[in-house]
Amino acid sequence: MPKVTGQQLENIAFHLFCAAGSPEEHSRIVAAHLADNNLTGHDSHGFIRVIQYLQQIKDGLLFPAAKPKIVSESPATAQIDGHRGFGQVVAKFSTEVAIKKAKEQGVSSVTMRYLGHLGRLGAYGEMAARKGCAAILFCATGGLALSQAPFGGAKRKLGTNPLALAFPAEKEGAISSDFATSVAAEGKVRVYRARGQKLPDGWIIDKEGRPSNDPNDFYAGGAILPIGASVGYKGFCLAFLTDIFGSLLSRDGYPAKPGKQFSNGSLIVVIDIERFAPLAAAKAEASQMVDFIKDTPLAQGFEQVLYPGEKEVKNRGERLKTGVEIEDETWDQVTALVKTYGVEGKVGKVP
Repeated sequence: MPKVTGQQLENIAFHLFCAAGSPEEHSRIVAAHLADNNLTGHDSHGFIRVIQYLQQIKDGLLFPAAKPKIVSESPATAQIDGHRGFGQVVAKFSTEVAIKKAKEQGVSSVTMRYLGHLGRLGAYGEMAARKGCAAILFCATGGLALSQAPFGGAKRKLGTNPLALAFPAEKEGAISSDFATSVAAEGKVRVYRARGQKLPDGWIIDKEGRPSNDPNDFYAGGAILPIGASVGYKGFCLAFLTDIFGSLLSRDGYPAKPGKQFSNGSLIVVIDIERFAPLAAAKAEASQMVDFIKDTPLAQGFEQVLYPGEKEVKNRGERLKTGVEIEDETWDQVTALVKTYGVEGKVGKVP
């Protein structure tokens, strides 16, 4: 597998998106987001998505120049239409609107609909944390891209429907949690397939409802299971309610009445911490909570207790030094696209 820097990944993605008709501003937002996802260790939401986005642009499912627009608002709320543009562009704009309104009103709620895949949900909560706010996000799929079986079921009925929460901290910068309500995001299954690896036990069932470790069984009509294993009803409940909050409030499609195409219909709630507690004190107390939790005797087989978001911080520090490994299948497809779009001279020398 070739090893490249985050900057190289961003540069390749940027020029490919520009060549596909995306404005430079949009291309930079998306390319930087994807590269950062690889740096944080979330390869499922990183460079591998370049292939998907370019195909969606080619198929007329994604409009790279589309700009998000506020279609209704109050002092503390807004509904945003993404006009089928890049999810990262729409989500960044929506988060900025939510932060501004929270600073003015104390708490804000902003929905977004008709947007492409928005990437790593936690990135938007971390945006709010950097501005002294806390954030909660619910993300659905417009009633399409169903991949998760309800607890006790053997057929796809829900998306992977991630949740994200973030809170600023004095030493850590942000305490950030971002996870699919299924055992794994679909993109992680995609990475296992691209690398020719078997899935861990308990991730998927095949189209007959039987447990499987073969990622190809998922794409042949299987389903990802809800998080929680024998208590998977907890993950299922989170997934169900994420669709309620993310889809119904945004007025996007939902599984019982899907839209015309995939859309990461979402809700973001932002809280201005200063309205409830002195920001410096709250950040210091969040770091105190981290110290308290990490000072825990370790269970057998564990080397440390990690706070939410610590794994991503460690990955970013390591990969900034050593580079990012990209599986051969993904690399070969992207380098072929570099030639197809004629940007060899712009991306520079690559492995």
